[in-house]
Amino acid sequence: MTAFEYSETLEYSSASVFALLTDLDARPAWIKGILEVRVTPPGPAQLGTSYFEAGKYSGYKSEKTLRVVEFEQDRLLALETEASTPNSFRESYRLEALSEGSCRLVLTAEIGNVPKVAEFFMKQEMKKTQPQNVARLKSLLASRSSQAR
Repeated sequence: MTAFEYSETLEYSSASVFALLTDLDARPAWIKGILEVRVTPPGPAQLGTSYFEAGKYSGYKSEKTLRVVEFEQDRLLALETEASTPNSFRESYRLEALSEGSCRLVLTAEIGNVPKVAEFFMKQEMKKTQPQNVARLKSLLASRSSQAR
């Protein structure tokens, strides 16, 4: 299992960040490469929600179905593939409130059956894309908070 972790402080409340993270239909707006999503049941993610995602990352097509396996309101969202999936995948989003209007977001991705030769390149790609994804997440948070006013 290869693991990647990225953390960043966001000047938004844990509740507003968590609301966006649980809006799985919005993921293509902040995660580059996602081309299609299906969420069952529709609406914000909750424990047991099924999430299908198809995309293209670093030139490779990817399709996976994940399930929400951990859910703590405004603190933790974790999705993972079925245990029998050949290339298992797990991602989690942990939020730590720093103040009323800021939080630390820790993103973790764990990928199974990664060939050693590909691990280095995957880590380099994650180092580049995670800050870009979080920048798009912040932009989306900014537009949502200005619409709410």
